[in-house]
Amino acid sequence: MTRDLLVVDRVIKRFGGLKAVGGDDGLSFTVPEGTFLGLIGPNGAGKSTTFNLISGVLKPDEGKVLLDGVDLAKARASEIAALGLGRTFQTPRAFPSLSVLDNVIVGADSAGERVGMAFSGRWRDSEGALRDKAAAVLARVGLSERINDHVGSLSGGELRMLEVARQLVRDPKILLLDEPTAGVDPSLQSKLSNILVDLHAEGRTLIVVEHNLHFLLRIADRVVVLQNGQLLSQGTPAEIKADEKVITAYLGADHAA
Repeated sequence: MTRDLLVVDRVIKRFGGLKAVGGDDGLSFTVPEGTFLGLIGPNGAGKSTTFNLISGVLKPDEGKVLLDGVDLAKARASEIAALGLGRTFQTPRAFPSLSVLDNVIVGADSAGERVGMAFSGRWRDSEGALRDKAAAVLARVGLSERINDHVGSLSGGELRMLEVARQLVRDPKILLLDEPTAGVDPSLQSKLSNILVDLHAEGRTLIVVEHNLHFLLRIADRVVVLQNGQLLSQGTPAEIKADEKVITAYLGADHAA
């Protein structure tokens, strides 16, 4: 039986005394190992807050988020990374003075030391062991021809793909992607879709927050729908598209099966 890699257990998060996530009973759902989970909901549903709770950026006021049985509220960022969690952000983050390849090599080490080494040049001493792996993941996301270019010359969509490459080079156990299609043109969206499908087929656990429902509902195998910080529905994409609660609150009749 597949084990639950991630457990969100009765989580409540407050800001200024108001509950952003959890409602009265707390937010609960599980992510079995190897699942491709889509996290959706209308604006203000609590997706970003939930995503930050799952990745350990925020700590819950009540309840727990467990990754491989470890309470993330009690773990440092380096410990969370060591557990195999990787994530991208809505706004791509990169070192603008470094090349595309160097950005991936720097991202390969989550310990923080390599970031400081990047600016001193000392990290190049250990570059050899990572160069081939970094080049391979850049080829996988379609950036092999930009490998020696500076990050500042990349388009918004290419920066998104670079974010994915920087996480893949660390070989994460669970990969969280925050709005990966934002600013990405249709051709790159198609490539990203294929990458995610391939990662899922390899057994990687994926959690994706995405406003592009056509993109997400076509490739995810499970979906969690939030409304007002609470769980509205969960199930397969087909079940979600046929759920009257979801249709009424979010999807609209044109998404019905």
